[in-house]
Amino acid sequence: MTMTRPADGPAAESEIVPVVAQDLEEIWTPSAVRLQPGSGRVLVMETRPDSEANAYIGRVTLHDPVRPDAAPPVLVDRGPGIRLPAFAPDGAALAWVTTRDGRSVIREASVAATGEPSAVRDVAELPDAIEELAWSPDGVHLAVVARVPVDRSWFETSEDRRPPLRLTTLRFSADGIGWTVNNRRQMFVVDVASGDARLVSDGTADDHDIAWTADGEGLLFTSQRQPDWDLTEANALHRLDLASGTVRTLTDATREIVRPVPSPDGTRAAAIAVDIARYPSSAFPALIDHSSGEVVDLRSVIDRDVSPGSIAWVSNDAFVAVVGSEGRIEVVEISCAAGEPVSARPILTGPRQVTVFAGHADRWVAVESSPSSPPRVIVGMGSDSTVLHDPNAHYRATHRLGDAEHIPVDVDGTTIDSWIATPDADGPHPLVVWLQGGGTQYGYQWSHEVQLLLSAGYAVAWLNPRGSAGYGTAWMKVNAAPGAAEPGEGWGNRDVQDIVAVVEHLKSIHDIDPARVGVMGGSYGGMMTAFLLAKTDLFAAGWAERGVYNLYSDAATKDEAPWFFESYLGVSHLDDATPYWDASPLKYVAGITAPLAIVHSENDRRCAIQQAEELFFALRRLGRQVEFIRFPGEGHSLTREGTPVHRRQRADLLLDWFGVTLSGEARLPATV
Repeated sequence: MTMTRPADGPAAESEIVPVVAQDLEEIWTPSAVRLQPGSGRVLVMETRPDSEANAYIGRVTLHDPVRPDAAPPVLVDRGPGIRLPAFAPDGAALAWVTTRDGRSVIREASVAATGEPSAVRDVAELPDAIEELAWSPDGVHLAVVARVPVDRSWFETSEDRRPPLRLTTLRFSADGIGWTVNNRRQMFVVDVASGDARLVSDGTADDHDIAWTADGEGLLFTSQRQPDWDLTEANALHRLDLASGTVRTLTDATREIVRPVPSPDGTRAAAIAVDIARYPSSAFPALIDHSSGEVVDLRSVIDRDVSPGSIAWVSNDAFVAVVGSEGRIEVVEISCAAGEPVSARPILTGPRQVTVFAGHADRWVAVESSPSSPPRVIVGMGSDSTVLHDPNAHYRATHRLGDAEHIPVDVDGTTIDSWIATPDADGPHPLVVWLQGGGTQYGYQWSHEVQLLLSAGYAVAWLNPRGSAGYGTAWMKVNAAPGAAEPGEGWGNRDVQDIVAVVEHLKSIHDIDPARVGVMGGSYGGMMTAFLLAKTDLFAAGWAERGVYNLYSDAATKDEAPWFFESYLGVSHLDDATPYWDASPLKYVAGITAPLAIVHSENDRRCAIQQAEELFFALRRLGRQVEFIRFPGEGHSLTREGTPVHRRQRADLLLDWFGVTLSGEARLPATV
């Protein structure tokens, strides 16, 4: 492990301070970058949590990559709820969305090739949350997706007087949103000059992932309009003709299509696809022919997970995408000229994560981070890059940030990638094993949480066991049950073995105290924390967060029901409960003897809080050391999108829990 010093100059040792929970609010996260057409300027949108406002504060700035020192960034707008910045096709105007008094406001500014934005004005205002924004090819209109109540008066009525919901379909609510059965995503077309907003959805389905057709006469969008749509995540691509209002279905509904992007000539679209019929599946790139509706699966070229919203065409024959692979997040260009073999080549790669990208090989802008470096904006041509905007330079210069060592581990002939960071002090160190959520990968990412644990004296290790993302569809299918259509070994088996083997190897090569090894994780990582405590004696304490512990009871209560578990297990829980119970940590709960903190959010609809209640009841009934931490008002994404106050409270509780169970420190006072 090496301690980093900032690239922009050394700091005196007395100025270097440890990472603490509250300084999460000092870190800016650039979430969108754009190249201004017809100009060399770069737009950056970034946010940071603010516990005083208990909100995420955003700002949009314009940067000159040619003269970054002579031309300081120009502030376009700032405040809570800023999102969705988009340049008009000719680059002369910029639109974005902000939140004002609970309403969504579309704003626009003139942005000449030189000079500051001018004529900033409110274009239109909608009472509902705007989720998507796209300019028409001629720059006259904006297409918008907003979630619109079917009956607004129902939401405006106090809960004690609301009539009951009468449900006839499943998937009637979603995590982070709430009710969806009476609150659908709908498409609008906004006249930029007048501000008139015209609803163009017919209101019969949930319409989203909009894109203008190349001729500007229609909208492409995804929707579930097939029979029994609520039993699956599969959808289809559709085309709305704006003049007639006619909707034409372009593809079948046998997969999930995400964020289609039309080619410049309008003949096809590049999209992300998920093979729902044979899930688990990577979120892979695909090509869609607009005439025939044929969907070409590109997994033979790149069987890796593409980040939503990252696809962009660089010509009629090639597009770029941000792709997660073996712990990296990199940028790949996919060549797909008609009549030629499809091929892929990396544009930006290496031991880092490129989370946002815009441009092509000749000129691009991106957001990069690494284990010891919070996010910053870089620009470049080809593989050469320079730092354009580093909002976290001061933080990097003044905080004790530890780097991570990549350690490949051979487990029964298969290489499992792992990483470990250790404190800048003599050992032996207590170790916290940090597990990822389902369908994701860990690797070269920045994490305030890891740095927080490092500063508190813990070594931290993470890995990608079989079943994780980042290694292709076959790797993911290892966690499918033996009875699945494409059998695997099932949750809590091979993945447990991989984690144990990696931890044992790391203990053997690093100065780790074997009596003080903890494990933590959220969602799938929470489930694995419970499995590891139940099936091994390797860990002295655990922190299980937003996990699923009884698959049978979760099967009908999660917002992914019913398709998700049926895909992994190969059968409905109504037909055979055995594989559900076999894959449930609760079945093995008697084996959990180490102290366990169970952390869950009251409004979690992905893994209902009932899951935590069942595990807590069992451990308390068995007389084990257990603590149940419930966060009011939060959903499944508390650690990423929860209110700043709750995120800070959670971080303090995490340090407190491992401080007591692994280091023997004094406790914070409990509620009861």
